[in-house]
Amino acid sequence: MNYLSVENISKSFGERVLFEGLNFGLNYGDKMALIANNGSGKTSMLKIIAGKDVPGTGKVTVRNGIRIGYLEQEPIFNEKYTINELLYNSNAEVVKIIREYESALEMQTNDYNDITAERFEKASCKYGEGQCLEF
Repeated sequence: MNYLSVENISKSFGERVLFEGLNFGLNYGDKMALIANNGSGKTSMLKIIAGKDVPGTGKVTVRNGIRIGYLEQEPIFNEKYTINELLYNSNAEVVKIIREYESALEMQTNDYNDITAERFEKASCKYGEGQCLEF
């Protein structure tokens, strides 16, 4: 099942060509590592895949229902927050689904009834549908 398809992408800055004719696909269960010298275009390629930049040529196709997460090399965080606060105060859909699941689990554990059981079942389905997967 193809999740990501990169077809003939290229990226240049002026006359400097970072990469060209780049083709690959990722399927369910695939893993990929990027190994190259600094300045060779790894970050530029990832930005193109994440939709934060556009290729000079070619196209990137992402399967419906797949969301791509991208963490900047130099992210700007509020220094007052702990790592947990940063994660749990995030507006990312994945974090919302996980928070909803954890809350429903705790409610059902503390007070099992039809309402908490239904809430937990809905949260479990959402969690299990792959909506929590980030590429």
